[in-house]
Amino acid sequence: MRRKQRGVSAAVDERLERVSGRKWLWALCIRSVIAVAAIYLLFGVVFGIGIAQGESMLPAIQEGDILLFYRLAPEYYMGDIVLIDTDSREDYLKRVCALPGQTVEIDDEAGAFIVDGQVAIEPCVYEETNSKVGVNYPLTLNENEYFCMGDHRENSLDSRNYGAVNKSGIEGKVIAVLRVGN
Repeated sequence: MRRKQRGVSAAVDERLERVSGRKWLWALCIRSVIAVAAIYLLFGVVFGIGIAQGESMLPAIQEGDILLFYRLAPEYYMGDIVLIDTDSREDYLKRVCALPGQTVEIDDEAGAFIVDGQVAIEPCVYEETNSKVGVNYPLTLNENEYFCMGDHRENSLDSRNYGAVNKSGIEGKVIAVLRVGN
């Protein structure tokens, strides 16, 4: 009788080992799915990562810098650096220079950017702001529209070319810059 019990006990032990092995595999699968979903939500919905291209935001952002941007910003403020979604392959990185409801003008003689009748104070811009073909001034921004320009004004395709940017066209606000070059 004891022989049978030992045989049954060994079979039960073997069965328990197989079941616990499967539980470990299922637990690993579930943890992997949760980790992938969390990473997707974190970097596909809430945050984004990009690499700066071009020289339109010099000196603040250089080509090759790695950018972390926040996709869920409820609104944008003057001076925010934003990633503008375009229909083309390349997105634009620009600075918010005027907000909804404001009126913008450009004084080509003085090389000045004017918001609501006053010359804008732009500490990140080291050159004159001149108008470009494509936008008529004065331009009053509608609700959810932003006027965005690059800091390197001579080398920037921005709102002076294509007009105001709708809030829905802004992919996110840059919250961190990792400088990888010189």
